[in-house]
Amino acid sequence: MRRIHQTEAHIHALLQHAGLVNSGTTYSLTVLAGGGSDRTFYRIAAGGKTFICLSAHGQRGDIRPYVSVGLFLRECDIGVPRIFAWDDVRHLVLMEDLGDNSLFTIVTHTARRTNVVALYRRVVTALADLQLRATPHMHRCAFLRNRSFGYEALRWESDYFLECCIRQYCGIEPPNEDGLDHELHRLAAVLANEPRCFMHRDFQSTNIFLTNDEVRIIDFQTATSGLPHYDLAALLYDAYITLDAQERAELIDAYLSVRNQGGAEPFDRRHFVEVFMRTVIQRTMQALGAFSFLGLHKGKHEFIRFIPVALQSLRESLERVPDYPVLTDLVDRATYVIKNNKRSARRDR
Repeated sequence: MRRIHQTEAHIHALLQHAGLVNSGTTYSLTVLAGGGSDRTFYRIAAGGKTFICLSAHGQRGDIRPYVSVGLFLRECDIGVPRIFAWDDVRHLVLMEDLGDNSLFTIVTHTARRTNVVALYRRVVTALADLQLRATPHMHRCAFLRNRSFGYEALRWESDYFLECCIRQYCGIEPPNEDGLDHELHRLAAVLANEPRCFMHRDFQSTNIFLTNDEVRIIDFQTATSGLPHYDLAALLYDAYITLDAQERAELIDAYLSVRNQGGAEPFDRRHFVEVFMRTVIQRTMQALGAFSFLGLHKGKHEFIRFIPVALQSLRESLERVPDYPVLTDLVDRATYVIKNNKRSARRDR
C-alpha cells in the first residue's frame, strides 16, 4: 500500500513537471488491466483530460528502451503515443491516452467479416508504412542502433517453446532431440538470411489501437532489426483473433502492394509467402512459449486458454511447409496430451 501511495505522489510530480497540471489540480488514478507485462499502467484523469503512466518496476524496470524507441517513432511520424515526460529514477513514463479501442476489442465486437478485413487492411498498410519510414533511420535511435534479430534470437524463441510449452506445460520430453535440433537450426538459418527492417516484435491485436480513426501502436520497447515477415505473421496468425485463409491471402497482397510501391526493393510474392509461412511457424512457437510461461510462472492463467488455438495454428502451418517432420510429430503429441487432458506439467525447470 505504501508503494502505491508513493507511486501516486511521483506520478503527480511528473504531471506537474510536464506542465499538465498544477499543484492544486485534483486527479484520479485507475489501474488498467495488465496483459503479459510485469509493468503497471495507470489511467490518470486530471483537468478534464486523461493520460497514461507506465510504471516499470523489478529487475526489468528500465524505461529507456520504451522512451528511446517511442521518441524515435514519433520523429518518423509513426502513430505511437506522445511521451510527455519520464522519470529514469522511479521508472515512470507519462504519455498520451489512446483510449480503449484496441484492434482486439473492435474486432470482437464486429460481426461483418467485410468490415473486419477492411480494418485489417488499414493495419497492414500501417505496418508497411512503419517499416518503410523507420527502417532507413534506425541508426538515429540509440537503442535500435546495434540491435538485431538474427539466428541466436530465433533459436532462443524455439528453445523457449520447447522448454516452457513442451516440457513444462505438456510434460513431454522430445523423443528425437537431435532431429528436432537439426530442423530448428534449418528454420532459423533460413529466416536469419532474409533482409532486415524495423521489427516491432509483438505486432498483435492487443498492441494496436484505433484512436481518432488513426492506427496507433504500443508496446514497442522490444523493437529490433529483423525480417519483415515477422510482424505480419504476428498480426495475421494472432491467437486472439482467427482469420481464414482467404482473408490472410488478401491481406498479404494488400501489405505487399504498399511495400512494393513505397520505394523499398520490391518483394517477389512467391518467395515472400514461402518465407512468411516459415516465419509463422517461428512466431507461433514463440507465442506458445510465452502463453505457457505466463500461465505457469506468472500466475496469468488467462493465457493458458490460447495454447490449444496456437497449437492448431502451428500444426496447420506445418502442413503447408512439410520440411519439419520431427517438429510436426512433436506438435501432434502436444495436441493429443492437451486434448485428452493427459498433461503432467513440470514447473521445476
